[in-house]
Formats: sequence, C-alpha cells, structure tokens
Amino acid sequence: MKNQGFTLIELVVVIIVLGILAVTAAPKLLNLSSDARIKTIEQIKVSIKAANDLLTLKSYMPSYVAQQVVNREDLIDVDMDGDGNFDVFNPDSPDVRLKWRYLDNTDITKRIDIDDTFVLQEQGIAFTYLGYDRNDNGQVTDDNCYFQYTQASNDTTPPQYDLITSGC
Repeated sequence: MKNQGFTLIELVVVIIVLGILAVTAAPKLLNLSSDARIKTIEQIKVSIKAANDLLTLKSYMPSYVAQQVVNREDLIDVDMDGDGNFDVFNPDSPDVRLKWRYLDNTDITKRIDIDDTFVLQEQGIAFTYLGYDRNDNGQVTDDNCYFQYTQASNDTTPPQYDLITSGC
C-alpha cells in the first residue's frame, strides 16, 4: 500500500508549528509601524535642520538681501526671491524671517513639505511640536511621538532639535 498524503497527526503538528511561528513573529511585524513613525519623525528633524543651515548661510550671502526688523535686534527678514519686497507673512512667498539668523518657529511649515497626518502644535513663542496625534485631540505632546523645535534664544545659542518617540 502506497502512502497517499499526510496523516492527521502530521497535519496537526504542522499547524501547531505554524501557529507558534506566527505568535512569535507577530510582535516583530506589528512593531514595524512604530519604527516607521520614528524614522519619519527623525527625517523631519533632519529636514528642518538642513533648511535651517541653508537659510542661515543664505542670510549671509550678498546675493540675498537681508534687513533688520525695526526695533528688534533678534529678527532679520531675507528677500529670498529677489523682488525687493520682504513678504515674510505671505504663505506663498519664499521670503523668510530669521531669529538670531535661524529659522523662526512660526516658519517651519513654510520651509518643509509635510503630510496631513502630522499635527503642528505651538506652545508659547519658542516651541513648536510636529508629530503624530495618536488620540485625535489636536495635541501631539500627550502622545509622545513628535519632533520639538526650540528656536534660538540669543545670538550664541542655536536652536534645539529634540525627538520624543516613546509613544510611537
């Protein structure tokens, strides 16, 4: 008599082994979305830092006109498009306002292109948070999955770039 297939015991053993493998691998696969959120937030940090470095360098270049804001030693406006106007409050204008020659926190979203899945949260005049609102309450700081930009506080203190990823 020839063997025509698997016995019932062999089939049960294979199913049990596959079940054990699935239970062991599932947490690793589920953690991929967390890793993806962390990497995305890290890329936001890198993008903002690169934009900051580029804008700081451009503010020193003679080909870009920069002017001091009246009665403010900490703010300068840079005419990025060369049209002679400093349209820093126009969201469609490339002109920029720098605080201590670094990106002002109110201009962050003007300098990088972000997806609608991110929420921008501002706190006071120095802090901007950009991250995931995991509980849909409009706040990213309570979800612990965000990037924090602290603008420069004086001419010797550059901005700070912090990642909070414990809730991602």
